[in-house]
Amino acid sequence: MTSIIGWRLYFDGAANQSGFGIGILLISPQGDHIPRSVRLAFFDDHRLMNNIVEYEACITGLETALDLGIRQLEIQGDSNLVIQQNQGIWRTRDEKLKPYHAYLDLLIDGFDVLRYIHLPKAENQFVDALATLASMIVIPAGVTVRSLLIETRSAPAYYCLIGEIEDRINLPWYHDIYQFLSCDTYPESTSPKDKRALRQLATRFVICGDALYRRSPDGLLLLCLDRTSADE
Repeated sequence: MTSIIGWRLYFDGAANQSGFGIGILLISPQGDHIPRSVRLAFFDDHRLMNNIVEYEACITGLETALDLGIRQLEIQGDSNLVIQQNQGIWRTRDEKLKPYHAYLDLLIDGFDVLRYIHLPKAENQFVDALATLASMIVIPAGVTVRSLLIETRSAPAYYCLIGEIEDRINLPWYHDIYQFLSCDTYPESTSPKDKRALRQLATRFVICGDALYRRSPDGLLLLCLDRTSADE
C-alpha cells in the first residue's frame, strides 16, 4: 500500500430469526473494496441484542484496518448509538455494552486519525447485505467459504451463444422464425417435433415491414437484432 490516507470503513449488524451476523467494508483511497461477512455463533451463551451486534461489527472493522496497517480512517455506520458513544458524546450506561466500549477505546488508541459519520440505513446497504447474508447462512464445521466475488453483467448469458450460432451458420438467430412467418417454410430436415416447437415459438413474433419483432407481455414490440446490429 502506498497510502493510508483516505480509507473508509462501513459497518453494520443484522439480527433476525435465523441468527446474528455482521458486515464490514473497507474502501481504499484507490477505490478497492475489501468486504467481510461474519456469523456470530456465540448467542447460546450470550444474549445478543442489536446494539451488541453493531459493536461487534465496528470492532471487527477496526481490527481489520489495524491488521492492514491503516492508521487514518473514516468510520461510517447507521448505528447512532455506537457512533455517539465512540466519540464520547453519549455515556455507555448498559452493562452489556461497557466491555465492548472499553475494548473499542483500546483499538482507537492504535489510530492516528479517526472520523465518524452517521449514515441513514438506506445509504448503508452494502454492509447490511453482508450482515444479513452471514446471519441467515449456517456454515458447517470444517467448511471454508472463499471470498465472494460480485460481478456486473452487461449482456444476457445467452448473448455469446447467439454470436457462436451466427458465426457458424452465417445467419441471424431469428432466421427460422422469420422464414416461417414470411414464407411458411421450415428448415431442411426438420422433425415433426421441431416443426411444432417452431410454430409455437413463432406465435410470439410478428413481422412489420421487413423487420421481425417479439411481442412483450405488456404489448410492446421488441425489435429483433442480429449480433452486428446489437454491437452497433
